[in-house]
Amino acid sequence: MQLSNNPDIAIAQEWVGELDQWICRNGLRGYDPFDVKQHPLLRAMQGRRLLRRASTVLCDLFPVLMRRALRIAPTENPKAHALAALGRLRLFQVTGDDGFLDLARRHLQWLREHACPDQPGLCWGYPFTVRGKGVEIPAGMPVAVVGAIAGEAYLLAHEITGAAEYLDAARAVAAYCIAALPRMPQPDGTCCFAYAPGDRRRVHNANLLVAELLARVHALTGEAAFAAPADAALRFTLSRQREDGSWPYGEYDAAEPFEEELLRLVDHHHTGFVLRALHRICLLRPEEALRDALRKGFRYYQQKLFLPSGMPVNAYGRYPVDIHACAEGVLCCAVLSESIAGAKNQAIRSMRWTWYRLRRPDDGAPMYRAYPAYTVRIVFPRWGVAWMHRALAEYVFRFRA
Repeated sequence: MQLSNNPDIAIAQEWVGELDQWICRNGLRGYDPFDVKQHPLLRAMQGRRLLRRASTVLCDLFPVLMRRALRIAPTENPKAHALAALGRLRLFQVTGDDGFLDLARRHLQWLREHACPDQPGLCWGYPFTVRGKGVEIPAGMPVAVVGAIAGEAYLLAHEITGAAEYLDAARAVAAYCIAALPRMPQPDGTCCFAYAPGDRRRVHNANLLVAELLARVHALTGEAAFAAPADAALRFTLSRQREDGSWPYGEYDAAEPFEEELLRLVDHHHTGFVLRALHRICLLRPEEALRDALRKGFRYYQQKLFLPSGMPVNAYGRYPVDIHACAEGVLCCAVLSESIAGAKNQAIRSMRWTWYRLRRPDDGAPMYRAYPAYTVRIVFPRWGVAWMHRALAEYVFRFRA
């Protein structure tokens, strides 16, 4: 890749090249922030705040040692392959290098080969169990967010190549969502897609990502079955936007057995998910109400979830700074720069801050977390490498000219 004379582009070009080589050398199998959290010993500590914080400190201070001691095995996550496919498809668009397209096709083929069996469409789960208060999602159970991101990758591959097989794959993901992903009707006539089968939480980022996928597949295929569920899910999340423009992680009801603190949380990367999904829907439906919600949401995102330096923060505090939030800060702002003034400059500030603070200088790998006086240097293929690769590739694609 020929480096740009623009330093804001050249830094991202060089870094995404480093990450692409990292993936070539190391693959996408590795540890994950959530693998160790499901160990029975750590699960037993989650019920008490001090013990939960102590376990977090131990895992951050000794991330590899803790996993080895608890015999946590490395895994390969479908979401990482979907993200790497998206990143490499964007790099193909930037460079015209068929090597990137071939690599993207391998990720998409891997996804086909590792889809959940015996389902009415394409879907994927996480390679570890996810547990929380009132929630248990077994390893391998289909997860809405993974399917939505994989569907996005297949749609971009179809856009680039025109190959019907990729549109068929995206349609198969959408078909699974309609046929098997639970929907939760609400008294106001809206409806929320579940995060996963058996999970009755109303989670905004998962719901809107599914709505976006259904709307895009409907726009390309004209199949009416996808339109109404997408609209009902969109209206659910739109109607829950707070006055300040934010969305919580989900909707809390005291009668339900779920964690209030999590559902009321306004965090950085899930806010970015909602904004990107809403932006894509706005392109299909250029309605003033949708644009107003997007502008209001981005205003909150920019003013409350970033520091002037570009460092991402959460509504509940500044530290630790997570690489996933950093990647989303770059990705979301790069995508929204298509329609919102100021988003490009925010993407540049966030990219520069992350490069300075969480890039490992010897190989470019993104480190997990930053504290005021300490950096958690472990590299997570799904949580860090794949998301940062995806973000930087989008950044270069949007701003290369």
